[in-house]
Amino acid sequence: MTVHGFPDSDPEQVALGARLRRWRSERATDVETLAEAIGMTAADLRLVEAGRARMTSAQVSAATRVLGLPIWALTSDTAAH
Repeated sequence: MTVHGFPDSDPEQVALGARLRRWRSERATDVETLAEAIGMTAADLRLVEAGRARMTSAQVSAATRVLGLPIWALTSDTAAH
């Protein structure tokens, strides 16, 4: 995945942000609700979803709990067995 206009973007962070946005949307959870639940501001979470900011491992773990997902759902496109 290429993000135009953001030359310093880390492809892994871009992918994680896209997965997070997709799952958040599928779970009908708004940015503000998820951000508050995982200890971030909505603005920071939007940056994560855009691939322009990183989440800590604790925040990734919290997001998976809030969204009812296994950890691999945010870190990979392939299910872990």
